[in-house]
Amino acid sequence: MVDCLHERTLYRSQTITVTDVRCRPHDDRRGGEEHTSTNDIVFPRSGLFIQHVRGERVVADPNRVLFFRSGESYRVSHPLRGGDDCTVLSYAPDVLADAFAETDPAVRDRPDDPFSRRHCPSSARACLAHQTLRRRAERGRSEAIELDDLALGLLDVVAESARDDRPVNPRRTRWDTLRTHRAHVEAAKVVLTERFAEPLALARIAAAVHCSPFHLARVFRHIVGVPIHRYLIRLRLRASLERLASVDEPGGAAWDLTGLALDLGYSSHSHFTDSFVREFGLTPSAFRNGLTRSRLREMSKIPKA
Repeated sequence: MVDCLHERTLYRSQTITVTDVRCRPHDDRRGGEEHTSTNDIVFPRSGLFIQHVRGERVVADPNRVLFFRSGESYRVSHPLRGGDDCTVLSYAPDVLADAFAETDPAVRDRPDDPFSRRHCPSSARACLAHQTLRRRAERGRSEAIELDDLALGLLDVVAESARDDRPVNPRRTRWDTLRTHRAHVEAAKVVLTERFAEPLALARIAAAVHCSPFHLARVFRHIVGVPIHRYLIRLRLRASLERLASVDEPGGAAWDLTGLALDLGYSSHSHFTDSFVREFGLTPSAFRNGLTRSRLREMSKIPKA
């Protein structure tokens, strides 16, 4: 797996290291054991991978934020072609402890292990803050204090998302049944990530994961917390952020809102823009043109989905 990884440090300070990671595997087989030397927060931006850790399978798509524990062994597989692109955020240990101790005071006693879970939803606020930090770090035109400030604001949003994410209560469902339900949901996520730009019908997704449409819709909403169609829309919108962030950069696409909308499965640019505004609270053009600090403050007022 190592020869398939391409890492590029975008920014480094005493507070944060921002790394662009691109993985282009040769096949879909599970790779060898890996581990990180730091506690990392990982934002998948495009593609999908599965993290296999301690018997658990975590589907990493752009709708999730992952927490990688320092020194913990894991393996990675890629069920879809093309690999994945991620941003890895490595904060200073005391910074992570401060952020997560607000909701889990026990972190103060274990500052080297600040994460109480492996993943949480990537909220609209987190997506915008992440892409803003990445864009500015990559362009190298911002002062260190601004990038550190953006990084700390993003960490605050992620810690809040992790706190507010409510896991399924296993006492209400038999463990073997819950495991089957989760397998259906994770398989559906793979289908959605691979084909999010297509006009998908629920029956086709259910058939692909070998269960009924009614059953899939019910367990998906119960386990993930949002309807399956909403999860699909979020995948499209997070893909749009990635595309918009590359516009007018070297090797990036030209600015074409209508073309982008159609590529993502929307019927028109107005339909796409309306969906984008409902999710992120600003237009695609406003995001593309760059966010000011005042705009970032306004983002904190976006209602939670």
